[in-house]
Amino acid sequence: MDVIKEAELVRAIERTLVAHGKMPPEEALPTARMVLGYFGLDDTVLDNKLSSDDRDRFYRLEEEGLLTSEEEDATVSRGKTWRIHYWLMKKDRIRDVGRDRVAAAEDPTSAVYRDIGDSAWNRRSGQPPTPPAP
Repeated sequence: MDVIKEAELVRAIERTLVAHGKMPPEEALPTARMVLGYFGLDDTVLDNKLSSDDRDRFYRLEEEGLLTSEEEDATVSRGKTWRIHYWLMKKDRIRDVGRDRVAAAEDPTSAVYRDIGDSAWNRRSGQPPTPPAP
C-alpha cells in the first residue's frame, strides 16, 4: 500500500484530535512528523521503541481510529513466552478522514435535497404547498 504523506496525516490529525479539542492546532504537524519518524516506510512499529510521551500520543491517535495496536506471543529460548506489542497505521482511515470535503459536498444524493425549494419543506396543516417560483 502507498506510504502516508505528511500532509495527509496532518489533515487527519486536524480533523480528529484538533477538531475534538484533544490537541492544540500547533501540535498537529509535530505529531505527524513524530509518527512518520517512527514508521518510516514500515507498516508496523514496536511499542518498546516509543518514549512514554510518544506512546501517549499514539494512544490518542488510536482513540481517533488513526492507529491501532496489536500483540502477539513469541516463544524465546528456554520455552519462555514474550508478548510483543506493536502499532499499525490505519492508512485507509487516515486517507478517509483527510480527504477533501468538497468532493463529499458534490455527492449526487445531496444535490437532490439541495434542489428542493424551501417551500417543499414547510408543511402547514390544511394549506397546500406553495408552488416553486418559475
